Amino acid sequence: MKKVGIFGGTFDPVHLGHLRAAEEFAEGLKLDHVIMVPSANPPHREESPGAGPRDRLEMVRLATGANPRLEASDLEIERGGSSYTVDTLLEIRRRQPEWELFMALGTDAYNDISKWRRPGEVISLAHLVLLTRPGFAVDFLGPLPEALRTEYSREGDMYRHSAGATLRSMSVSALDISAGSIRSLVSRGLSIRYLVHSDVFEYIQRKGIY
Repeated sequence: MKKVGIFGGTFDPVHLGHLRAAEEFAEGLKLDHVIMVPSANPPHREESPGAGPRDRLEMVRLATGANPRLEASDLEIERGGSSYTVDTLLEIRRRQPEWELFMALGTDAYNDISKWRRPGEVISLAHLVLLTRPGFAVDFLGPLPEALRTEYSREGDMYRHSAGATLRSMSVSALDISAGSIRSLVSRGLSIRYLVHSDVFEYIQRKGIY
């Protein structure tokens, strides 16, 4: 059985912090590969992405092209509309029922899980891995709707769902880079070199994004 990571996000743009986290996610859990899934229309984001979905997908493709562990996916962009995690996991399950899925989440995203579409299905479809900075304490059950907390039992340093999926944390390198700061630098005519992959840097310059 293949162990496959799902790493979703707006990726507006994808940067070295994303790439390093995905690399450590794959390596730490001995995943066969990690699928990086740019969202078409993130439903919980207040403002629209600065780059269009096709540009964001292409930047992820450029950033991951030379890394056999990482793979860009157009699944949410081809589906269009609001990008709900439950729909993405169900589609991957339909296409690849033999895969064991591990979904990476930032703690900010996980803290909003009660607002997601059908969170009870999400937590049963894939192992959830909360990517944190070293030394960061995680409240595993607090963000879940109260009715879903009883679905978990403690198992060492993680929790196991009644359906078998686990909930755990994993510390990754704390690279202080944000997509918002990158967009701000571009808008002010300042360099983003060494914050993004060199091919992404050239793409943003060539296309005049942000």
